[in-house]
Amino acid sequence: MLGMSDQTPQDPYAVPPPGGYPSPTGGVPPATPPATGGYPPPPPAGYPAPTYPAAGYPSGEAPKPGHSAFAIVALVISIIALIICWFPVVGPIAALITLALSIAAWVTSKNSGRPAGLAIAGTVISAIAFIAGVGITIGFFILVDRAQEADRYCTSVSRTQAEYDQCMTDRVGSWFGIDTTP
Repeated sequence: MLGMSDQTPQDPYAVPPPGGYPSPTGGVPPATPPATGGYPPPPPAGYPAPTYPAAGYPSGEAPKPGHSAFAIVALVISIIALIICWFPVVGPIAALITLALSIAAWVTSKNSGRPAGLAIAGTVISAIAFIAGVGITIGFFILVDRAQEADRYCTSVSRTQAEYDQCMTDRVGSWFGIDTTP
């Protein structure tokens, strides 16, 4: 056996026994480095871990669970306003009021840290109801104006109720492209 030693090779990954390394300062342990703003040291055994601010929230708190009652009410009222918007004049006014309530619910939900999804939905529905209500109201007033104009014309050219009725039927039919002659 040429050149073989009787020593067993040392494991490079083995943990050295306590005190296995000599101290570089001659027996005095080195001082702990100063904190540089990293993570805090772990808590002592038996204590709960520290809590950290929720990421992405300026207040450091996560949103509170559940929706606010104001946001729920704003959503329900905005759905009612969407139904009411078919009534001229009243519909847009109701939708405008619910739009203001929904925006207030949105701001309140955001400031209180609650989810604002229902308030946003109420705002969108109220805006749609307002736009539809304004369009329906404008259409209604145009239709009333044209009907009054047709009434004035038919009253001036008719001598009997039958002539007046036929004149109105012809005028209204012409608005919609309907030929009323037999």
